[in-house]
Amino acid sequence: MQSSGFTGFSPETRKFYKELSKNNNKDWFQANKHRYEEYAREPAKMLVSEMSFRFASTGLPFFADPKKSLFRVNRDIRFSANKEPYKTNLGINFPYKMPAEASKVFEGPGLYFHFDANESFIAGGMYMPPSNLLRAIREHIAENWKELFKIFNGKIFKREFPDMFADEPLKTMPRGFPADHPAADWLKLKGFTVYSNLDYKEIYSPGLADILLKKAEVIAPFMEFLHKAIEEVNTFRH
Repeated sequence: MQSSGFTGFSPETRKFYKELSKNNNKDWFQANKHRYEEYAREPAKMLVSEMSFRFASTGLPFFADPKKSLFRVNRDIRFSANKEPYKTNLGINFPYKMPAEASKVFEGPGLYFHFDANESFIAGGMYMPPSNLLRAIREHIAENWKELFKIFNGKIFKREFPDMFADEPLKTMPRGFPADHPAADWLKLKGFTVYSNLDYKEIYSPGLADILLKKAEVIAPFMEFLHKAIEEVNTFRH
């Protein structure tokens, strides 16, 4: 496996998503599909290939494959009140220790790259896991909170992932956990995702791959913590 020669995204990528946000319909998209392919999908595929090479070279167990890592531009509108047909952001997922036989719908921790007309960020962890996995994670936190605190409060970790998605936590402790637990704030969470905002100049540079690799290295212990929490649960669908 060789480096893909990823050179970065383009200001045209952002321009495309700005216009898509204002013209989210099939006719406009079909007329501009070539722009999506050139400025979004193709560089995204190159980035995924580049990260696959780098993960393999460094031994980091993140999965990178253009067929599974890239989110489709089409929205699933079957059960949504929002009937706009296209996603107005680019999303790339790099699952952590994803089994080879797992489907694209993988319920496990991962690193995520997000790009849209208004913001861009790199996030990692598990966003709103299903109830069985949420319970397993909470139990793991309750038993291993010192390990979690050591990871989360590390100087380098804080620098690379200064923020956490704060979906409204439970007002009271989940059933079965003591109210005075040292990790009470964590046990009330419904998701476990940290993130770091990016400047567009970083997105337009081949250095984006360097940033992603650095973030992957730093977040790996947090990923492993979450992975251990759920490894005995059926975490993927065939």
